[in-house]
Amino acid sequence: MSSTIETLERELGEAQLEREREQRAVVRAENAHDAVCAARDDAWTESFATDPEVERLTGFVYQRRRELYEAIDRLKAAEGRERRIKSRLMYVLPAERRRYLSGRVDEEFEELLIAIREAYAAAIQQVEVNVVTEQPGDLDLRGDATWRALERLYSGTVRRWVEIRTGTYNAEVWRMAAQISYYAGGHTPRVFIGDKEARTHILLHEPSGWPLLSGYDGPEGRLALARITARRYLDETAVGRLEKRAAALVQVAEIARLYQTMSLTGDEIRWRLEQLVSLRLEVLEALHRLTGERRRFSFYEIARAARLLDGHFPDPGVAAEALVRAVERALETGVPLVDVAYLSVTTGDGF
Repeated sequence: MSSTIETLERELGEAQLEREREQRAVVRAENAHDAVCAARDDAWTESFATDPEVERLTGFVYQRRRELYEAIDRLKAAEGRERRIKSRLMYVLPAERRRYLSGRVDEEFEELLIAIREAYAAAIQQVEVNVVTEQPGDLDLRGDATWRALERLYSGTVRRWVEIRTGTYNAEVWRMAAQISYYAGGHTPRVFIGDKEARTHILLHEPSGWPLLSGYDGPEGRLALARITARRYLDETAVGRLEKRAAALVQVAEIARLYQTMSLTGDEIRWRLEQLVSLRLEVLEALHRLTGERRRFSFYEIARAARLLDGHFPDPGVAAEALVRAVERALETGVPLVDVAYLSVTTGDGF
């Protein structure tokens, strides 16, 4: 018995084919209408409106125009059916959009993939790691029903993903995929063993037992990794602002990697990080620590309190300490965290 996603993917494929057929029909109808209009106008310039040939061609113009309008109506109906199926797919698909690689793909990202491939060269023989790009209109339908549904859903956009290819099965390939995913914004690489795609299940977590990457063990390497992660979520303007404060950029990247473990979508992480770009380093460190402790406060509460305190206290260390104290006070009293932070600003300390 086929699943809902499989059924919708098949229906979407049929709807897209129907829409393409109707688009071609509209083009043909437009060309036929334009041709008979041109013929009628030529005959009219050489005669009168009452000429039988002009009247005959005018009748053809009205006929072709009706056919054009009917073709446009059929196209609109096909487009509406396609939109409805896409809406249903968006509702039933899980957060699988991480299968596509978001953000900027540049030489720095390619160099990271080379470093990871070299780090696993001894453990995995004949492995290839590449970024695959599909242009609008091109579909990659090799995968499972979810992948095919995503390809049809986003067929009008440029899509990228990382592919790992190896000739024989090796458990280390999953560790490689997890390491790529950790730095690439939670993106799930596609793994091919021989010519067959393997189902990829990646649990994002802190690095554990991963091989060291050549060239990334120093401050410059950590900064490069931070840029790679930040570019998955933030635009170049935000990354450029953070790059002027290298330590803050590294800290924001660490927060992004922490959010990746919280079952958040890429858009949710992007919105959260955009709220943190202006915070000072000490406050970012405190926020990272408090979020990692999995307190009962939502991100909105912690981030709003952090922005409030960071904007009030001239000294970032004092602002970070005030944030920690506000969290502790809110836990003790049950008062909302943002209210405790506001009290600390308006009354001098709030405690």
